Amino acid sequence: MKGLLTLVVATLFAAGCSNGPAVSEDIVLDFNVSDKRGGEVVLVIRNDIKNVRLDQDGKAEVVLSGYDAVYARLFYGMDYKWIYLEGGDHASISFKGNDFKGSFEFEGEKAQAVDYLNTIKLTALPDEDYALPFEEYLAKIKVKEQDAVKLLKANGLRSAGNFEKIEAARIKYAYGATLLMHSVGHAMMTGNMEYKPEAGYYKVIDSYLEDEAMLACLDEYCSFAVEAAHILDEANRDVKALYPKTVAQMRFIAGRFNDVKLRNALLHYLAAPYVDRFGTADIQELENIYRTYVKDEALIADFEAKIDKWNVSMPGKPSPALSAVDIDGKEWTLADFKGKYVYIDMWATWCAPCKREMPYLKELEKKFAGADIVFLGLSVDRDKAKWEEMVRTGNLTGVQLYLGTQSRFQKAYNVDGIPRFILLDKEGVIISNDMTRPSAKETAETLEALPGIR
Repeated sequence: MKGLLTLVVATLFAAGCSNGPAVSEDIVLDFNVSDKRGGEVVLVIRNDIKNVRLDQDGKAEVVLSGYDAVYARLFYGMDYKWIYLEGGDHASISFKGNDFKGSFEFEGEKAQAVDYLNTIKLTALPDEDYALPFEEYLAKIKVKEQDAVKLLKANGLRSAGNFEKIEAARIKYAYGATLLMHSVGHAMMTGNMEYKPEAGYYKVIDSYLEDEAMLACLDEYCSFAVEAAHILDEANRDVKALYPKTVAQMRFIAGRFNDVKLRNALLHYLAAPYVDRFGTADIQELENIYRTYVKDEALIADFEAKIDKWNVSMPGKPSPALSAVDIDGKEWTLADFKGKYVYIDMWATWCAPCKREMPYLKELEKKFAGADIVFLGLSVDRDKAKWEEMVRTGNLTGVQLYLGTQSRFQKAYNVDGIPRFILLDKEGVIISNDMTRPSAKETAETLEALPGIR
């Protein structure tokens, strides 16, 4: 639980902090990187990753639209700094490529806020305190929150726009997240696995669910609110499966929150990551709720983009293009396999689960020897030499090609874990974008049932 209380701050597209319905001015951010070591900086804004390319002189400009306020992490390589901006800000960031953290400079109206975020860290209660009764634990959390707010005010940040007010709310919900975990933590720390919270616990959680537009930009509030929705929804409190839980949370939020901006943000906070990760199969209930209540154009555009990302690799559609090379350097495309079914295995030499499937893949190829099907191995190894070495052993089966990392083909199929198997028909149309593994009994049965395979 040590990682529970972390400084995770960001925003979500147009769901920024706001005190009213006014349209936000654009935020302009200039970069100047001397002695650069990489070609881009990366802004991580909640679920959105913005890659900002640097020119040959290490300069770039990015315009962020629709934000009232934004917390974000700025990465250069593996290191990052927190930044904070509000609508209408024009700020500059400069640093040396060989000393990002040591030379980082932020120039703009929110410079004091940025310095605060990169200096002051929230501190958590020890896990052992979860053994305390809820009222005692709550009292300790309130002291932690009050102490953190005192430090915030002592930093003299009143001139940094709305930062002090927004940051105080962020602190409240960063500590509030630990209240959500008290029942689980208490059971673990006391060994009383039958522990159930008393009515006072639910009353406190309910009191934290404020209905203000300003909270829409806070990741801490959004994560608190959606989990609180699960805890307070007595009828669905015991629902554990992710999809029905997500739908139940969305229903609760739609009925609980009156502020349109905040309701939009919370529904998007639940729905967009689900679609982004799990796709569009059997999500009609989720879509019905989302499309009924969310009217923010920027949020809708992001939601649709996430749906479209999956649609390019949906069964029934032509497969995204493939370009890969064999051990001799010859380039292959899917057109080279036209007229045959294609069973694709995306793998890597370092992947233990991939290697466990290889004997089964060999058996599968023997079973379908002479049939109109190609077993195609696509290596996503970063080190091509290791792939070549393994191919030359002669222990692999089928056609073996090198795809490399972060290819368009891999991204089009949203492959974020291997092994991944894909089945195409004789015309390169997708039959399954997440085919069963060779070791699964139903794989051979599915292939045997393909029309005209023999």
